[in-house]
Amino acid sequence: MPRVLSFVCLLLTAALLLPAMAMARDCIGLIPASTSAFWTDLEAGARRSADDLQMDIYTRAPTNEGSVDVQLQLIERVLAHGCKALIIAPAGDAIDARVVALREQGIPTVYVDRSVAGEGAYALVATDNFLAGQLAGQQLAEQLGAGKRVALLRLQPGLQSTQERERGFLLAAHAAGLQVVFDDYLGADRQRMVAALTRMMPELDGLFSPNGSSTRAALAALRQMGRAGQVAFVGFDGGELLFDALHDGQLQALLLQQPQAMGDHAVRLVQRALSGERAATPLQLLLEPRVMTATAPGGSW
Repeated sequence: MPRVLSFVCLLLTAALLLPAMAMARDCIGLIPASTSAFWTDLEAGARRSADDLQMDIYTRAPTNEGSVDVQLQLIERVLAHGCKALIIAPAGDAIDARVVALREQGIPTVYVDRSVAGEGAYALVATDNFLAGQLAGQQLAEQLGAGKRVALLRLQPGLQSTQERERGFLLAAHAAGLQVVFDDYLGADRQRMVAALTRMMPELDGLFSPNGSSTRAALAALRQMGRAGQVAFVGFDGGELLFDALHDGQLQALLLQQPQAMGDHAVRLVQRALSGERAATPLQLLLEPRVMTATAPGGSW
């Protein structure tokens, strides 16, 4: 009789475990570039799609943007968690070598927001950054007119997304007859911006900053100098601080991305890769930016 009871218990245990095993969900590792509001929104879009597809998201984000070494460490943490795919905003070209190795192990990767040299990733989902830069240049030209003097506050060498915005901006600014009298990397350092802008005032008529952190830093610098609202300012990304500055006339336009849509598309592309769908070359999905001005608060395409 004890043997019969043991066998019955074993069958019951197996019966209880089978539904749990059947309900196990694939894990996707998400490694954004930082913990800013843009990446929080992207994660929200990714989680919503993952829930629809019965998948899990495991997120690990670096505190500061731009460290390849930190991202490589976070990739190992994602793998140790058991994730079967990766979504990452790569900080540098070295990420692609690791992504190639993951692909060979059957772990697909989708890049978000920016790409790097190499073809290790299954797909890229990003803003059309070159178009965004062109729209920024056009907005500044509309505000100022030909012949005015403007500054390009570059973010960081080697960062593909902002480099494309900067390139698009320069092309549009020159085409519209603006004079680009300052073009340098200031990062998101408010004090460096204060020093640079102080040298150029009062001759400077306008400026462009290519991402959220540099736009917030430039706004803080202008406020510290008492010059906010006195030069035409086109920035990037949103958030309550920048929306309020736009409403108050301290910014003339913002270029807005679609971070939730970016996260949504990235998860759906991962699901396609996990289902066995192959791509001869990395797929590319570029999302249109929106222009938001004080007179068009809903933005325009």
